[in-house]
Order: sequence, then structure tokens, then C-alpha cells
Amino acid sequence: MLRHSIRTFGLAALLAALAACDQKPAPTAQTPVAQAPAASAAPASTTPAPLTPATATIPPPDVGKLETVKVTADGYGTSASEAVAEAMSMAILQVNGAAVDLATVKARLGIDVTTNQTAASMRAEGFAEAVRTRSGGVVQNFRVVTMDEPLLPKGKYKATIEAGIAKFVVPAELKKIKLVVAPLRFDRATIPMGDRNVPADEVGAELRQRILDALVNTGRFAVLDREFSPEIQQELDMIANGEAPKAEIAKLSQAVTADVIWTGRINNLAYNRHARQLRSSDRQLVSYSGGWSVSQKLVNVATRQVVTAETLRGEAPSTAPTTLGTGVNGGKILGNMTDDLVNGVVASILSRTFPITVVALEGSNVVLSQGGQALRAGSRYAMVVMGSEIKDPQTGQTLGRVESPCCQLVIDRVTPNLSYGHLEGVSGSVDNLLPGALQVREQLKGKPAATVASNDVPPAATGLAAPVPKVKRAAKEGGDAPAPVEKKNDDKW
Repeated sequence: MLRHSIRTFGLAALLAALAACDQKPAPTAQTPVAQAPAASAAPASTTPAPLTPATATIPPPDVGKLETVKVTADGYGTSASEAVAEAMSMAILQVNGAAVDLATVKARLGIDVTTNQTAASMRAEGFAEAVRTRSGGVVQNFRVVTMDEPLLPKGKYKATIEAGIAKFVVPAELKKIKLVVAPLRFDRATIPMGDRNVPADEVGAELRQRILDALVNTGRFAVLDREFSPEIQQELDMIANGEAPKAEIAKLSQAVTADVIWTGRINNLAYNRHARQLRSSDRQLVSYSGGWSVSQKLVNVATRQVVTAETLRGEAPSTAPTTLGTGVNGGKILGNMTDDLVNGVVASILSRTFPITVVALEGSNVVLSQGGQALRAGSRYAMVVMGSEIKDPQTGQTLGRVESPCCQLVIDRVTPNLSYGHLEGVSGSVDNLLPGALQVREQLKGKPAATVASNDVPPAATGLAAPVPKVKRAAKEGGDAPAPVEKKNDDKW
């Protein structure tokens, strides 16, 4: 008999508000489990065959681009040339907004080419070419549509122009949730690690960078940089000072703000030395024990609402009291504990925002929606089939969807953005399920399965994570905690 559990998603409201990612709506309480027309099922094989990619072409990174936008603008002035100059300024500002101020537009983009020009001369083809050349390509396909002379002696000319204006198109990645990783906070200046103390600020800087790297590698967030602002400003100053092509002025004032900020406080990170003097001897019994604890929050920048908050904990293996080997320096222990902490934080964030789902299914072989540090090659995970959505009868808010355990997933290989694996112990047919109906849950105990060699992704590029630690969750906000993940193999210690 299938057991049903209810799972909440703490960031459901935020994801809907930000419209960061296109997702299929969950079925309502009256809707059965998502089904699709039957697909041809390949026979199960003990050695999973790799799924064939749609194309071998790898697109270059999307860093944005310059494109030309056609606009119409009006301008007024005491002369025809002033009216056209004003219309050109308005056209540029209309496309690029506050990216350039009016003084910069006039000084840098060749609007002074209108000086002492007559209405007839500005309608000529030569003037349009002069504008294009003078502006460095920012203004293209220029033409004066109409020129109205003043009806009164002290009236103003009105010019209407059409032009193509250079505009910077931001990367498509910015449609994702924009996230900033704040520096971690410590309650102490040093961290005890065996027989030595480690500066907390050094550990904090490394932890922050590793969390940032891991979130970037998930491909689920647009992670914003807040560390190298002087170097970035130097590049922007080159544009503003005229050292770069004029068309690149459209890149100014394109910085974006975060949608959510991740903050973390290290409550505990230590590997303590315990010594007890032996009676009638100058020898000591020495042992070590410790662990880590981090409180984390995701905060909505626009509303300052704490979207989700929880405390994660992990333990380091204790050593039995001994009079031998008193020179433990804690270096390896610190590395293992920080591995656990980073993996626990990233796994928690992903489970609350983007549950890992099956996006392609061929027989028992599957492709998963995430790679990087989200899953570990050779590990085994529980899988569930998503059913109907359940709503709270008092608040009307969603409580999640019914989950029915169906099988186990073994990860064969991991790439930066996808993971590949196969299903075992499937109960019932999963061939007709839509993508997203099969979701990954907690890591299971057991000996890691043999992995399939990856010929197209070198080990250094796969972004494989260390095994996810067993973490304890304290009281939190924003919904129930996800199912606990598995403890590391103690052999690593």
C-alpha cells in the first residue's frame, strides 16, 4: 500500500510573484496525477544507455547584446536645429532611460551636428549619414518626419524624428530569481580546530565563496556579484570617459538589484580538544569532538519578508580518549565540516525552491533537471510521484501535493546542469507521466552504485559534490523542512 505524505514549498508565493521561471501549473485537488499519451518504453537494461542529446552544439554564454530599437520622438526649440537636437536626445533617453544623462548625450553622441542647420539641410540624406557617423552608431536610420514652424514670432519649432537607437538587451539569465549571497556572520573571532585556532573571517570568506559557486552551478539562480565592484566600475568608467566605442554607452546603468538575499549566521563551528590529567602521572587523556550549526534565511528584498528560515546542524566524529596522538591539528576535520555545511545549505535552498525532477524518461533511464552539486554520482535517492494539490481550508493557501513513493534513483553521472541515472524497484508504470511528475527526495543509505564513465564531461567540469551530510533542522519559518538528507560516510574523516 502506497504511503502518502504532504510536502510544502516555502518559496511558492515568491516564485509566483517574481515570475522568474516558466513552470507548468500544479494540478488542482480534482485533477488526477499528470498523465501524457503513452510513449514507447525501452526495455530495462542492467547497463543504462545514455540518452542522445538533441544537438552537440554548445551555445556561448549569454552576456547580453546591443541591438537597434526604432523609435519616434518629438523635440522643441527656438530654431529648427534646436528642435531636432532635442528630439534626438529624447529618442536616446526613451530607449535607454537613465542609462545616460542629457549632458552626456549631447556631448558624446554627436547631437551638436545639428548646430546652425536649416530644416531643409536636416532632411537631406547627407545629414542622416553625418548623425550616424558622429554618434558612433548609437543613432541609425535617422530622418526628420515633420518640422512645424512657430505660429508666433517668439514661438518654438516642433520636430518629429524617427531613428534607430542602440539598446543593451540584458541576458536571458536575469529572468531567473536574482540572488545575492551575504557575508556569513560569526559570534567569535577564531574557530577552535583541534590544537589550533583558525581566523573566523578567513573561514567565512571561503564558505561564502563556495556557497556562491555552488548556487551558480545549479543554474537555477541569477547570482549577483557584490565583491568586485571597483574592477567593474573601472570598465564602466572606460565607457563613460569615451575610451570605448560610443554605442557601448547603452551598457551604462544596467546593474540590477536582487530579488532575494541569502544570509547566514554561524552559531557553532568547532572541533574541541578535551584533556584530563591522569592521577600520579604527567600524562593526559586527550579526545576531540565538535560540529557545526548555521542559521540561514532567504529575505525578499522588495518587501523585507523572511521567506524561509531554518537552522542546520552537523556533527564531526568524536575521538575516544587516548594518551597517544595528541597532535591533531583539525585541518582535515575543518575541510570535512565545511563540505558538510555548504552541501547542507545548498541542498536546503534547492529543495525549497526547485525540487529536482525527471525531465526525460526512456525505459528505466532518466535525465534530471539539475546537476552541479545538487546530486552525487553513484548515490541512491528515493523517488515519488506527484499527485493532487492540497489546500489549507482555513487560509486557502497550498499545502503542497500528495506524494506517492514509487522507486529508487541511482545517479550514473553528473554534468554542470543535468544529471543522468536509472530507476530501480519501480512499482507500477511510470511511462505515461509528464515531465515533473517524478521528483527526487532524500538520499538513501547503502553502498554507492558503480557509475557510468562520462566521455564528454571531464571530472573537473562535472561539479560533483561531496556526499550530502545528515543535518538536523531546528524551528523555522516559511513551511515544513524537506526530508533529511543522508550522513556522510565516516571513512572520509
